Amino acid sequence: MAQYCNKNIFKALLLAPIALLVILACLFIVMNHEYNLQAILTVLGITFLIYLIYCVLTVPISYAISVILSRKNRLTFFSMIFGSWLIWAIVSMIGYLLFTGALPTPFWKLFTDWFFYCLAMFVGCCYWGILHLLENRERNEITRD
Repeated sequence: MAQYCNKNIFKALLLAPIALLVILACLFIVMNHEYNLQAILTVLGITFLIYLIYCVLTVPISYAISVILSRKNRLTFFSMIFGSWLIWAIVSMIGYLLFTGALPTPFWKLFTDWFFYCLAMFVGCCYWGILHLLENRERNEITRD
């Protein structure tokens, strides 16, 4: 039997980056001292666009990997963090190629920014926490019946 339900894996993947996006959007508004309606709507629109890109690019890949790992009972906290870092690496390479047209000459310079590792780790922790909350809620509903 699978460790996690496929429906809960999908929901957790969709909900995982929302906390980070809200925090970053609020920090962006506060740090730039832009409190007018147009600036707030622009930041919210860009945040929503980033969320849609996340849903299109990473959710299908992460979902497939998570379902395979769950069937083998290998979907753990550390595999979620490692998967989050792996997806971040793939997306950063694609983004670098799209925005600059080429990869940096020393390729390893692409992965030297510790801040992005922390962001990927935060999203991985959110994924793990949301998945556990959804599974516990489902188990409690089953035991009540």
